Amino acid sequence: MANLNEVEVQNLRHLLQFGESDAEKFKSYADNAQDENVKQFFQKSAQSCDKNKQTLLQFLQ
Repeated sequence: MANLNEVEVQNLRHLLQFGESDAEKFKSYADNAQDENVKQFFQKSAQSCDKNKQTLLQFLQ
């Protein structure tokens, strides 16, 4: 793990929580979308949130 101070670790935790929440919202929006382009947009947004989450988790290892 990088030499993170307590505030930085707390900030990472908050970012992870918000990112996870956003990913779930985007997945829900995609599931309910009627238009295929809108569905794909939200699916890609959810994937981006998941990717960001994995990147942030690397800082905690």
